[in-house]
Amino acid sequence: MATENDKKNKLWFNALLNGIFAWILGFVIYMIPAFVVAIRMGIELGPKSDDPATVSEQISQTISGMYRNNILFTIGFIIVTALFILWRAIRVAEKSVDKKSSMGLLVALIPALFGLLFMFSNGLNILSFVEILVFIAAGYTGGYLSK
Repeated sequence: MATENDKKNKLWFNALLNGIFAWILGFVIYMIPAFVVAIRMGIELGPKSDDPATVSEQISQTISGMYRNNILFTIGFIIVTALFILWRAIRVAEKSVDKKSSMGLLVALIPALFGLLFMFSNGLNILSFVEILVFIAAGYTGGYLSK
C-alpha cells in the first residue's frame, strides 16, 4: 500500500518530468525554422554540389546566423516554453492536495536550470535573466491557477 510520502515523492518526480517535457516541446518548436531552412537548402544545393561537406557547412552557417542575428527566435522560445510550463504546472498542481504553487515551481525548475546553464555557457545577458524569471513565473502561476 502506498504511503502519503510515496505519493508526494511520485508527485515531485512527476513535476520534474513534466518540466523536462515542457522544455523539450519548447525547444522542438524553436528548432522548426532550422529544420525547414536545412531541408530547403539541402534540396536546392545538394544536387548542384559535388562536395556534401561544403553544402553542410553552408547550411550550418546559414542556420547559426539566422538564430544569432534574430532575437525574435529567442523571444518566441521563451514564450512558447513558458506556455508549456504553465500548462504542465496546472495539470501537476491539480493532483496535489496542498502546496500547489510549489508543485508549479517544481515544473519550472528544470527549464530554469537549463536556462541558467546556457546563460553561464553563452555569457551573461539580460535576455537570459528574463528567460529564467518568465519560466519561474509561469510555473508559479500554473500552480496558483490550478483548481
